[in-house]
Amino acid sequence: MLDKTKYFEEVKSYKLIANKSLGQNFLVDSNIAEKIVKKLELKDDDNTIEIGAGLGSLSYFLAQEKGVKTLIDVDEKMLAYLQGKFKNIQELHVKRENILKSDLSVYSKIIGNLPYYITSGIIEHIVLNAANAKKVVLMCQKEVYPKLTKANISPLSIMLNYVSDISMPMNVSRNSFTPVPHVDSVVFELVPNENIKNPNNKEVYKLMCKLFLHRRKNILNCLSSVCSGREEAKSVLERCGLSEKLRPEQLKIEDFQKLYEVLKS
Repeated sequence: MLDKTKYFEEVKSYKLIANKSLGQNFLVDSNIAEKIVKKLELKDDDNTIEIGAGLGSLSYFLAQEKGVKTLIDVDEKMLAYLQGKFKNIQELHVKRENILKSDLSVYSKIIGNLPYYITSGIIEHIVLNAANAKKVVLMCQKEVYPKLTKANISPLSIMLNYVSDISMPMNVSRNSFTPVPHVDSVVFELVPNENIKNPNNKEVYKLMCKLFLHRRKNILNCLSSVCSGREEAKSVLERCGLSEKLRPEQLKIEDFQKLYEVLKS
């Protein structure tokens, strides 16, 4: 394996090739990178995907861990770099792949430093598609994390907390990256539960997103745009035992599931 100090010195020297349009900031603190990878608790039978591997700050430590590892990125320069560095590592694969089009059902562990501009999209894709994941460890900009907790009510936070337990975050200073971003980051863990296997999750989530388009309106008005009109919407709410005066943000996941079942029937 490559010398750790030399590897991370090289990562620091590559700051000029960071692609701003892809939200690239390279983690240069090897201690932080090692801690993040250890959170995955990898075992021999794990199949792991790293999202947006970049210059391999996390990959360096993943390469030393157990199980099969797949590093993905969309930047050809990054892929060439990774292939050169890890070409002799068994059970480690480097692929050009867009995470939003990845089949996540084959992976038991997921890790990544998420680019700011598609953080929510990636988390949404994981929540709705990683049916066999046992642990997910993600780094994102600090301001994003509160939007994922139960305190913030949105379709994503409701679904995320329904299918997984989310850990308290570990803070990572902006000075741990090059180029230095404008904000600090956090690392958090998701431990999925059996709800992530619910086959209706995607359709329920779509319904939630439609109803949240006008989250300040009452549920009757919101549902009328999904149904053929107010009368059908009233009937659906009655069958679900829900008050017409409730707003979407006052509903629980079980309420959205009931609405979906009644609408489907």
